[in-house]
Amino acid sequence: MSAPATVWNDLGGGILVRQSVAYAMNSVLLLHPEHAVVVDPGVLPSELDGLKRAVDEVDPAHVTLFLTHGHWDHVLGRPWWPKARSVAHERFGAEVRRDRAGILDEAMKLAAEHGETWSAGFEPFVPHEPVSGMRFAKLGPWRVVWRDALGHCDSQLNLHLPEARTLIAADMLSDIELPTLNRPPEIYRASLEALVPLAEHGAIETLIPGHGSIPRGPEAVRARLKRDFDFLDSVKAEG
Repeated sequence: MSAPATVWNDLGGGILVRQSVAYAMNSVLLLHPEHAVVVDPGVLPSELDGLKRAVDEVDPAHVTLFLTHGHWDHVLGRPWWPKARSVAHERFGAEVRRDRAGILDEAMKLAAEHGETWSAGFEPFVPHEPVSGMRFAKLGPWRVVWRDALGHCDSQLNLHLPEARTLIAADMLSDIELPTLNRPPEIYRASLEALVPLAEHGAIETLIPGHGSIPRGPEAVRARLKRDFDFLDSVKAEG
């Protein structure tokens, strides 16, 4: 059987996005021979194989695996990079340990729906580098900023690449699904409000959501933010 027709999007500067046939989920590769960063690799086995090939072609000296949050479709890729250093929220380990059975069940069901077999299992793990609040780091050539992005999941972080003016937004700011909230709307609003100054002053010109299309340009980014603010306003009005 041939692999699914996934969509690759080369954003330039070593930033590649691969969109899954399942849920239009975006996996991100930051590729450089010195250091590659793999963000939310997923979600089908054949797609993970393709991501692994793309990284192997660069043959980086170091690989970091960043999981934006602990929901099942974002946490499956570790077996493809078993030696990579992992980064995730400090609450991540407890979440995936609690949800292990459900994560594995969903992975197996999704693979079967697409004519594949999930054979990698799932073992909960604690990230090598647990993060919360706001953290700055340099991973080879990549200057990164992690920020809490709560409201959808208690272990969610987004990742800002200031030099590329790019935000990897986790499960926020999608154009194909309304925000799913696990906390009062004010929590999600605070996560959005932290991004507004960046969007207004040109620090975010490309936005990669966990699911859906990638807005490019300041106006498109601000429009995506407005969409989620409008949704929260409607929830407040109904409440």
